[in-house]
Amino acid sequence: MGKRTTKKGARPAPVSADRLREGWPPTPGSARIRLARAQDTDAADALLGMAGVRLTPALRSAIEDGTAASILLGGLGGTTNAFFKAAARSFVTQSMAESMSGISMTLIAADGEDQVLGVLSVTAPGSIINKALDSGYDPPRALTLGVAVAKIHGLAVAEAARGQGIASALLRMAWQVHEQLGYFLLYGSYATERELGPLYTRCGYTVLAPGEGFTLDSIGLPFGVHAGPNERVFTRWRPHR
Repeated sequence: MGKRTTKKGARPAPVSADRLREGWPPTPGSARIRLARAQDTDAADALLGMAGVRLTPALRSAIEDGTAASILLGGLGGTTNAFFKAAARSFVTQSMAESMSGISMTLIAADGEDQVLGVLSVTAPGSIINKALDSGYDPPRALTLGVAVAKIHGLAVAEAARGQGIASALLRMAWQVHEQLGYFLLYGSYATERELGPLYTRCGYTVLAPGEGFTLDSIGLPFGVHAGPNERVFTRWRPHR
Protein backbone atom coordinates (compact mmCIF):
# COMPACT_ATOMS: atom_id res chain seq x y z
CA MET A 1 0.00 0.00 0.00
CA GLY A 2 1.36 3.39 -0.93
CA LYS A 3 2.21 6.06 1.58
CA ARG A 4 -0.74 8.27 2.44
CA THR A 5 -0.17 11.92 1.66
CA THR A 6 -2.02 15.07 2.60
CA LYS A 7 -2.96 17.54 -0.07
CA LYS A 8 -1.08 20.79 0.14
CA GLY A 9 -3.22 23.40 1.89
CA ALA A 10 -5.59 20.80 3.36
CA ARG A 11 -6.82 21.66 6.83
CA PRO A 12 -5.78 19.30 9.64
CA ALA A 13 -8.39 17.16 11.33
CA PRO A 14 -10.19 18.97 14.19
CA VAL A 15 -8.68 18.55 17.64
CA SER A 16 -10.91 16.70 20.08
CA ALA A 17 -10.78 17.03 23.86
CA ASP A 18 -9.59 13.40 24.11
CA ARG A 19 -6.83 13.98 21.58
CA LEU A 20 -5.64 17.01 23.51
CA ARG A 21 -5.65 15.11 26.80
CA GLU A 22 -4.02 11.91 25.52
CA GLY A 23 -1.58 13.42 23.06
CA TRP A 24 -0.64 13.45 19.41
CA PRO A 25 0.85 11.82 17.38
CA PRO A 26 0.16 8.35 18.79
CA THR A 27 3.22 6.74 17.21
CA PRO A 28 6.27 5.20 18.92
CA GLY A 29 9.43 7.27 18.70
CA SER A 30 7.67 10.61 18.25
CA ALA A 31 7.30 13.34 20.85
CA ARG A 32 3.68 13.27 21.96
CA ILE A 33 2.01 16.66 22.36
CA ARG A 34 -0.61 16.67 25.13
CA LEU A 35 -2.05 18.70 27.95
CA ALA A 36 0.11 18.99 31.03
CA ARG A 37 -0.83 16.73 33.93
CA ALA A 38 -0.24 16.98 37.66
CA GLN A 39 2.98 14.95 37.47
CA ASP A 40 4.39 17.32 34.83
CA THR A 41 4.30 20.54 36.81
CA ASP A 42 7.80 20.42 38.32
CA ALA A 43 9.46 19.62 34.99
CA ALA A 44 7.33 22.14 33.11
CA ASP A 45 8.07 24.86 35.63
CA ALA A 46 11.80 24.15 35.47
CA LEU A 47 11.80 24.32 31.67
CA LEU A 48 9.78 27.54 31.63
CA GLY A 49 12.30 28.98 34.06
CA MET A 50 14.85 28.71 31.24
CA ALA A 51 12.63 31.12 29.28
CA GLY A 52 12.44 33.51 32.24
CA VAL A 53 8.86 32.71 33.31
CA ARG A 54 7.07 30.30 35.63
CA LEU A 55 3.65 28.74 35.88
CA THR A 56 1.48 31.09 37.91
CA PRO A 57 0.47 29.56 41.26
CA ALA A 58 -3.22 29.51 40.23
CA LEU A 59 -2.47 27.79 36.93
CA ARG A 60 -0.15 25.28 38.55
CA SER A 61 -2.86 24.40 41.07
CA ALA A 62 -5.41 24.05 38.28
CA ILE A 63 -3.13 21.67 36.35
CA GLU A 64 -2.63 19.62 39.50
CA ASP A 65 -6.35 19.34 40.26
CA GLY A 66 -7.32 18.76 36.61
CA THR A 67 -9.31 21.96 36.04
CA ALA A 68 -6.83 23.80 33.80
CA ALA A 69 -8.13 24.33 30.24
CA SER A 70 -11.56 23.04 31.31
CA ILE A 71 -13.43 25.75 29.39
CA LEU A 72 -11.32 25.16 26.26
CA LEU A 73 -11.82 21.40 26.46
CA GLY A 74 -15.56 21.91 26.77
CA GLY A 75 -15.56 23.92 23.55
CA LEU A 76 -13.77 21.37 21.39
CA GLY A 77 -16.15 19.33 19.27
CA GLY A 78 -18.90 21.95 19.34
CA THR A 79 -19.57 25.22 17.55
CA THR A 80 -17.72 28.42 18.37
CA ASN A 81 -21.02 30.05 19.32
CA ALA A 82 -21.74 27.30 21.86
CA PHE A 83 -18.19 27.66 23.21
CA PHE A 84 -18.60 31.41 23.69
CA LYS A 85 -21.93 30.98 25.48
CA ALA A 86 -20.59 28.25 27.77
CA ALA A 87 -17.51 30.35 28.57
CA ALA A 88 -19.66 33.39 29.36
CA ARG A 89 -21.71 31.31 31.82
CA SER A 90 -18.50 30.11 33.49
CA PHE A 91 -17.23 33.68 33.84
CA VAL A 92 -20.38 34.62 35.78
CA THR A 93 -20.38 31.58 38.09
CA GLN A 94 -16.64 31.08 38.74
CA SER A 95 -13.99 33.24 40.36
CA MET A 96 -11.69 35.21 38.08
CA ALA A 97 -8.75 32.93 38.94
CA GLU A 98 -10.79 29.81 38.09
CA SER A 99 -12.04 31.36 34.86
CA MET A 100 -8.56 32.40 33.74
CA SER A 101 -7.18 28.92 34.49
CA GLY A 102 -10.08 27.39 32.54
CA ILE A 103 -9.07 29.29 29.40
CA SER A 104 -5.33 28.67 29.89
CA MET A 105 -3.64 25.70 28.24
CA THR A 106 -0.23 24.23 29.04
CA LEU A 107 1.02 21.75 26.47
CA ILE A 108 3.76 19.19 27.03
CA ALA A 109 5.95 17.36 24.53
CA ALA A 110 6.73 13.97 26.07
CA ASP A 111 8.98 11.13 24.91
CA GLY A 112 8.14 7.43 24.83
CA GLU A 113 8.81 7.16 28.57
CA ASP A 114 6.56 10.18 29.22
CA GLN A 115 9.46 12.41 30.17
CA VAL A 116 8.91 16.12 29.49
CA LEU A 117 10.95 17.37 26.52
CA GLY A 118 9.22 20.70 25.94
CA VAL A 119 6.48 22.94 27.27
CA LEU A 120 4.29 25.71 25.88
CA SER A 121 1.97 27.63 28.20
CA VAL A 122 -0.81 29.70 26.64
CA THR A 123 -2.73 31.80 29.14
CA ALA A 124 -5.58 34.24 29.39
CA PRO A 125 -4.31 37.71 28.33
CA GLY A 126 -4.02 39.16 31.83
CA SER A 127 -2.74 42.59 30.80
CA ILE A 128 -5.55 43.02 28.27
CA ILE A 129 -8.18 41.91 30.78
CA ASN A 130 -6.76 44.36 33.34
CA LYS A 131 -6.89 47.19 30.78
CA ALA A 132 -10.51 46.32 30.10
CA LEU A 133 -11.26 46.46 33.85
CA ASP A 134 -9.51 49.83 34.07
CA SER A 135 -11.65 51.02 31.14
CA GLY A 136 -14.84 50.25 33.05
CA TYR A 137 -15.66 46.72 31.88
CA ASP A 138 -17.26 44.58 34.58
CA PRO A 139 -15.30 41.37 35.38
CA PRO A 140 -17.40 38.89 33.34
CA ARG A 141 -17.29 41.17 30.29
CA ALA A 142 -13.55 41.72 30.68
CA LEU A 143 -13.01 37.96 30.92
CA THR A 144 -14.82 37.42 27.61
CA LEU A 145 -11.74 38.93 25.95
CA GLY A 146 -10.01 35.71 26.99
CA VAL A 147 -12.05 33.76 24.41
CA ALA A 148 -10.91 36.12 21.63
CA VAL A 149 -7.25 36.65 22.51
CA ALA A 150 -4.70 34.37 24.19
CA LYS A 151 -1.12 34.97 25.24
CA ILE A 152 1.84 32.65 24.76
CA HIS A 153 3.22 32.91 28.27
CA GLY A 154 6.30 30.77 27.74
CA LEU A 155 7.92 28.21 25.44
CA ALA A 156 10.93 26.05 26.24
CA VAL A 157 12.56 22.83 25.03
CA ALA A 158 15.09 20.76 26.96
CA GLU A 159 18.60 21.31 25.61
CA ALA A 160 19.08 17.64 24.71
CA ALA A 161 15.84 17.65 22.67
CA ARG A 162 16.45 20.75 20.57
CA GLY A 163 16.63 20.56 16.80
CA GLN A 164 13.81 17.98 16.60
CA GLY A 165 11.01 20.39 15.72
CA ILE A 166 9.41 20.20 19.15
CA ALA A 167 8.94 23.95 19.59
CA SER A 168 7.29 24.20 16.17
CA ALA A 169 5.01 21.24 16.94
CA LEU A 170 3.90 22.83 20.22
CA LEU A 171 3.18 26.13 18.46
CA ARG A 172 1.23 24.40 15.70
CA MET A 173 -0.97 22.52 18.15
CA ALA A 174 -1.63 25.66 20.22
CA TRP A 175 -2.64 27.60 17.10
CA GLN A 176 -4.86 24.81 15.80
CA VAL A 177 -6.77 24.58 19.09
CA HIS A 178 -7.32 28.32 19.38
CA GLU A 179 -8.21 28.82 15.73
CA GLN A 180 -10.70 25.95 15.98
CA LEU A 181 -12.31 27.67 18.97
CA GLY A 182 -12.66 30.93 17.07
CA TYR A 183 -9.90 33.01 18.65
CA PHE A 184 -8.82 36.11 16.76
CA LEU A 185 -5.26 36.43 18.05
CA LEU A 186 -2.37 34.66 19.74
CA TYR A 187 0.50 36.85 20.84
CA GLY A 188 3.54 36.84 23.06
CA SER A 189 6.92 38.44 23.60
CA TYR A 190 10.55 37.61 24.26
CA ALA A 191 13.73 39.45 25.27
CA THR A 192 15.62 40.87 22.30
CA GLU A 193 18.82 39.01 23.20
CA ARG A 194 17.07 35.69 22.52
CA GLU A 195 17.18 34.93 18.81
CA LEU A 196 13.68 33.52 18.48
CA GLY A 197 12.41 35.60 15.56
CA PRO A 198 13.06 32.95 12.87
CA LEU A 199 11.17 30.29 14.88
CA TYR A 200 8.04 32.39 15.26
CA THR A 201 8.21 33.61 11.68
CA ARG A 202 8.38 30.01 10.38
CA CYS A 203 5.34 29.18 12.50
CA GLY A 204 3.20 31.94 10.97
CA TYR A 205 3.74 34.78 13.44
CA THR A 206 4.65 38.37 12.67
CA VAL A 207 7.61 39.47 14.78
CA LEU A 208 7.54 43.20 15.57
CA ALA A 209 10.52 45.49 15.93
CA PRO A 210 12.07 45.89 19.40
CA GLY A 211 9.82 48.04 21.57
CA GLU A 212 6.93 47.99 19.06
CA GLY A 213 3.44 47.12 20.28
CA PHE A 214 0.10 46.75 18.53
CA THR A 215 -3.47 47.98 18.78
CA LEU A 216 -6.64 45.97 19.20
CA ASP A 217 -8.92 48.31 17.29
CA SER A 218 -9.62 45.60 14.70
CA ILE A 219 -11.62 43.75 17.36
CA GLY A 220 -13.21 46.89 18.75
CA LEU A 221 -10.96 47.58 21.74
CA PRO A 222 -9.67 51.11 22.45
CA PHE A 223 -6.30 49.96 23.76
CA GLY A 224 -3.42 47.73 22.75
CA VAL A 225 -0.34 45.85 23.90
CA HIS A 226 2.88 47.72 24.59
CA ALA A 227 6.44 46.39 24.56
CA GLY A 228 9.52 47.40 26.49
CA PRO A 229 12.62 48.67 24.65
CA ASN A 230 14.38 45.32 25.06
CA GLU A 231 11.37 43.22 24.14
CA ARG A 232 9.98 41.89 20.87
CA VAL A 233 6.31 41.11 20.46
CA PHE A 234 4.99 38.49 18.02
CA THR A 235 1.40 38.14 16.81
CA ARG A 236 -0.68 35.73 14.77
CA TRP A 237 -4.13 36.89 13.72
CA ARG A 238 -6.82 34.61 12.37
CA PRO A 239 -7.18 35.28 8.63
CA HIS A 240 -10.32 36.98 7.39
CA ARG A 241 -12.70 34.54 5.74
